Amino acid sequence: MSIAIQQLAGRAGIFVLALALASCHHESKEGGSSTSDSVSAPQPSVACGPDTPVFSSYVPHEVDIFLNNGYQGLTPKTQPCFDVFSWQSFIALNWPANPDGLPVKGNFTDDPQAMRVWEYYTDPAVIFETNEQLLPFSGPIKKSSGLKGLRMFAKLSHELLNVPASIREATGQPLIDKNLNFALYEIRLNPDEVDYILGDSLYTLEGQQKHTINFPAGSATGKVGAMEIKATWKILAGSDDSTKFYRRRAVIYVPARQSASGKPLFLTETVGLVAMHIIHKTTKFPFWVWTTFEHIDNAPEQAQLGQAGSQYSFYNPACTSCTENTPVKTPKDDYIWQTTKPYAKAYAVNGKYGTQAVRSNPVYGPTEMVNQTWQKALREAGSVFANYRLIGSQWSVVSETFPADTIPAPDTLANTTLETYIQNSSCTMTCHRFAKDAAGNNADFSFILGHARSVAYLKKMKESTKEKP
Repeated sequence: MSIAIQQLAGRAGIFVLALALASCHHESKEGGSSTSDSVSAPQPSVACGPDTPVFSSYVPHEVDIFLNNGYQGLTPKTQPCFDVFSWQSFIALNWPANPDGLPVKGNFTDDPQAMRVWEYYTDPAVIFETNEQLLPFSGPIKKSSGLKGLRMFAKLSHELLNVPASIREATGQPLIDKNLNFALYEIRLNPDEVDYILGDSLYTLEGQQKHTINFPAGSATGKVGAMEIKATWKILAGSDDSTKFYRRRAVIYVPARQSASGKPLFLTETVGLVAMHIIHKTTKFPFWVWTTFEHIDNAPEQAQLGQAGSQYSFYNPACTSCTENTPVKTPKDDYIWQTTKPYAKAYAVNGKYGTQAVRSNPVYGPTEMVNQTWQKALREAGSVFANYRLIGSQWSVVSETFPADTIPAPDTLANTTLETYIQNSSCTMTCHRFAKDAAGNNADFSFILGHARSVAYLKKMKESTKEKP
């Protein structure tokens, strides 16, 4: 086990919250919410939800709902329970954190410049010991500077970067914003998932060959459970209202092969969060609960196109000839960054337009009611996270009656920044049920283990020449 893995294993456990709480009935304690963070507002009448949104730093362990025998799909009675769970998860993960990655004591709106809890979760490159962890911004330089390190924007083919497919746009093609810059992606694993991978040596092929994959599940009286967080960021330009985004200063690494100069680029930019996937395995829902959030100004819905304004990040109403949800194409799929902004100008439609993203499926009505309640509470608390909305919470139950155990509710869930080009066949639960680990075995709905390599391969890769600026 490498030094990096040993250190990670030693400190991962401090992130696991000892207090076991159900999704909707926990009380605010240390690091939790105060009355100033809770706003009285109407909420859909559901058995699992409080009358008022409660801002808490505790990640919910389980969906607080009881389902009768038999499959229950998308209904106004049950879906808000999952949506409350999703909002509570979003708040807890985006709680301001101290330098140890733990939620700060006080209110959700305290210290708006602080990094968020999920940003201290583990980059899979560290666990699987791929060469991304050797890049300058992912080591001491990043920590001392306070800058976020971002490296993923599309399908990178550089031989030294063993890039997991699960941390890029789902189809491998880039997403280009209205300002003609590439969107950026990252993934993080929570401590329970990290502990499981390290404890069974699942970060190597040899370790996976010895085990049947079964990620730890959250429960009301136990662990948080395995979680994976996938985020999308956009480079903020002068035309953007940066006050509407949770934003960070970041170093963007572009390898030589993707750079117009033929040399690696290390670009310092301000980036804004535009989307967040959260997947969480729980005891009641071992097929995981799939949650996706987006910034309210990402893209319009189909029904809004006639009156769509110019505020959207990934849609420009001025382009009447743009084809919706269509990726740019290059002969070799080598998407090249220019050395100055706009970085993706070589792929502009008609020389001036980016990706014309449109939401193919509207947000479920009861989910939107939950959104309004939580967004209102966040606005009144003065939080920038009022500018984010839940697109949906997908789930399924284990049933002895086929095919009920494979039908998710809702049946389609897509994020316009992560599944832009496949929204009607979104690869969430339905796709992930076929996930395999590196040994070819069932991987319990997660593609992350498929990036493990043999011990010999890792040793050879570490000995190879790494790219330097």
